[in-house]
Amino acid sequence: MKVLGTKHGIEITKPWNPAMYEHNDKVADKMKAAIKEALDKAFKESHNEDLEFIAKSVGGYGYGPMYESEAIYADACNNLDMVQNYWLNDWCWDELVEAELVQDFDEKFVGYDKK
Repeated sequence: MKVLGTKHGIEITKPWNPAMYEHNDKVADKMKAAIKEALDKAFKESHNEDLEFIAKSVGGYGYGPMYESEAIYADACNNLDMVQNYWLNDWCWDELVEAELVQDFDEKFVGYDKK
């Protein structure tokens, strides 16, 4: 096992060790809770542009004009339940932070650096 360093108090190894998986799952849970809160807010306040943006960020695809907001919301919630950590890390989270739909936090995933 190759040791690459330490981040957030976690020893970073290749291949990944159990502590890395556990840490990343906790970070993902925190991200998913923030995204769900943003989804709920957009849906309840009928901010359809935000709803569609969040849904596309989580799922990777958009919705045509024939989709009702209820269907978009339900699909986005389902996709959020199934989203993989790498998708949150590589695509979804930073995009939602930049759009100011979720608030960033210091603790991040570990092990995704290309070393």
